[in-house]
Amino acid sequence: MSEKAIAAKQLVVDEIKGKIEQAQSVTLVGFDRMDVKEITDLRNKFRESKSEYKVYKNTMMRFAFQELGYDEFADQLTGSNALIFSNEDIVNGPKVAVDFRKEDKEKKEKLILKAGVVEGNFQTGEEMMAIASLPTIDQLHSMLANVLQAPIRRLAGDLNNSVSKIAIVLNAVREKKEANGEE
Repeated sequence: MSEKAIAAKQLVVDEIKGKIEQAQSVTLVGFDRMDVKEITDLRNKFRESKSEYKVYKNTMMRFAFQELGYDEFADQLTGSNALIFSNEDIVNGPKVAVDFRKEDKEKKEKLILKAGVVEGNFQTGEEMMAIASLPTIDQLHSMLANVLQAPIRRLAGDLNNSVSKIAIVLNAVREKKEANGEE
């Protein structure tokens, strides 16, 4: 093999390593019998979720994972594979993959979550499926905001009720005084 070919392959390996190191999570998926339209639609869904679906040769992925110390991936790199890089949130990429699999029984067999890396730790396919069921960062922020607002809303409601009760009592006192001819 020529030095030029080796250098070109090393560039691909370096690209994969860089994407793995920068991503919040990486998911290795096996895809089988997917047509061009399905892959294009899936890529668009990944893009919308700020994730990237990229197909590389298994040997290039193997070298990249080995250079990063993820030897566990060697057994998973058989057949047609792709990497999903979740760039903003750990769950975005796996969630899109799991949602695609849920669309119908046939799609479940076409896209298989094999393994992944989350915060530098190797994850099995089952663990990546579990990660996909977690809420996104935006959903967690919304949940936290609701939890923090609940006591404030309750206090505002209680204060409003107290003011209403005081107004009712004062109005009753005024009416009584008016009825007695007092001012």
